[in-house]
Amino acid sequence: MAREANGAKGHHKEVTDRHKTDESHLAKLVDLGIALSAEQGREELNQKILMAARDFTNADGGSLYLVNREESELHFRILMNDTLNTFFVSGREAEKPFPPLPLYDSEGRPNYRNIATYVALSGKSINIEDAYYAKGFDFSGTRAFDAKTGYRSKSFLTVPLKNTRGTVIGVLQLINARDHSGNVIPFDKAIEPIINALASQAAVAIENSRLLVAQRDLMESFVRVLGHAIDAKSPHTADHCSRVPVIARMLAQAAVDDKLGPFSNFYLTDMEWYELDLAAWLHDCGKIVTPDHVIEKATKLETIHNRIHEIRTRFEVLRRDAEIDMLKRKLAGEDAEVCEADFNTRVAELEARFALVADANIGDAEIDTDAIYALHDIAELTWTRHFDRTLGLSWAENERLSDADLASLREPGVENVLMDREDHIYQGFNRGELYNLSVPHGTLTSEERQVINDHVVITQDMLAQLPYPRELQRIPEIAGNHHEKMDGSGYPRGLTGDDMGILEKVMVIADIFEALTAVDRPYKRPKLLSECIAILSDMRDKGQIDNDLFELFLISGTYVEYGLKYLRPEQCDEVDIEQFIISN
Repeated sequence: MAREANGAKGHHKEVTDRHKTDESHLAKLVDLGIALSAEQGREELNQKILMAARDFTNADGGSLYLVNREESELHFRILMNDTLNTFFVSGREAEKPFPPLPLYDSEGRPNYRNIATYVALSGKSINIEDAYYAKGFDFSGTRAFDAKTGYRSKSFLTVPLKNTRGTVIGVLQLINARDHSGNVIPFDKAIEPIINALASQAAVAIENSRLLVAQRDLMESFVRVLGHAIDAKSPHTADHCSRVPVIARMLAQAAVDDKLGPFSNFYLTDMEWYELDLAAWLHDCGKIVTPDHVIEKATKLETIHNRIHEIRTRFEVLRRDAEIDMLKRKLAGEDAEVCEADFNTRVAELEARFALVADANIGDAEIDTDAIYALHDIAELTWTRHFDRTLGLSWAENERLSDADLASLREPGVENVLMDREDHIYQGFNRGELYNLSVPHGTLTSEERQVINDHVVITQDMLAQLPYPRELQRIPEIAGNHHEKMDGSGYPRGLTGDDMGILEKVMVIADIFEALTAVDRPYKRPKLLSECIAILSDMRDKGQIDNDLFELFLISGTYVEYGLKYLRPEQCDEVDIEQFIISN
């Protein structure tokens, strides 16, 4: 009876211990699930999965393989082994210890000889007590590894990682289970359900991580496609959207690296770097709706083409009229020398007046009030049109003409050399010739400049409509405030330095510097680095850009690094930065 009682007690204790073990495993599995769902980094996630599996089984080592995108190979990701004091992570090791394992041979037949590929193909777990005596699998690689390292690979537990759709996305392989004394033993079959549950959790975590990465890659690719599309829209602003991110990242990195200066406490997380990159690529996305004829306006008379050719033709007509008049006077018996002298005087006058019009059309230099008055005088010159001006017009052009205009334009008439007609005003633009030529500086009228400026408003409106995750909430501000100035003179909001963060101020300098150094603008020649730095310095002196960032831009050599990579060699002259640094 006593022996039976002792036996009952022993059995009860065994059941109790197993129950406690099961509870412990369940608790660990729950904790692991929570930990895996919170993990973001792929390497850290893989490491956590393998360490948990080894902890459950007290395995000496283990490895993790993932199926590649083409589902043709198993790719090694991580390996751990206590006895060999080994820890390998794919991408970190100097030599890859394990090449990819093909799931199919050259003829497309499944590779069932390798235990890991068998598990990946079949979706079944395999528990082997001793690899040296196991049948059906090729362990020659294992034996070669043992011979090389002096290790003895014995027990194996290999389980598939299946996602929510039941697709195998990887394989977890554990090697050499150990008892409490450290002796190698077979893997307990009772632990297999726990490891399979762990593998399921791991597969879901890996799949979620992949989805997050895929979503991030998709968003980044879409943003870059949009940026390249805007650059491709105009050959004169090509690469602007792709180069501003380069400058912004370089200047932000200089600020992060500044350990002793005004940015010693500044740093960026991975998501903040990502936020800056996206914002920089998106900073001009509003230009996608800016009319081409405004972006491309290289001269004052340019719409879709440079209308200076039309005006030149009118002057050609006036010259021909003068020549005809001279010839008629000669035929009428007037003195030939007098007629030719009058003709030459008239030609010189017409050439001088056209030269003034042509110079005014360029927009490089500011024209003064006298020049504008002279343009108005030139506009009074008239020529006779003989052909019907309503022929060949589109429906839209005809709609802009009144009935009275249509009637008068069908008959020959006298017209001015420079005209501001009512039909020149449409779609919010005044295309009048005299009106455009009278622009004091540059090539854009006030309406066109407003359209250009409005690309920032459109950018902000477009970006404000996107549902950002919490970590990317500042993209609209970083992207949309790149035309603001520290003194409040920028647009569209008239922000001051106190209203702007460091990354917004970085974007201001990056945008200006790229525009200054660009070689593809139709309205200016490529500038030297020294000229660009001088212009930025002048803006700093006026309080328009951040002084600390400007001086960091110089001291860190960011301007030189960018210039050597992206500018023409002849632009990269020496810059004496000391003359531009005012801080002590």
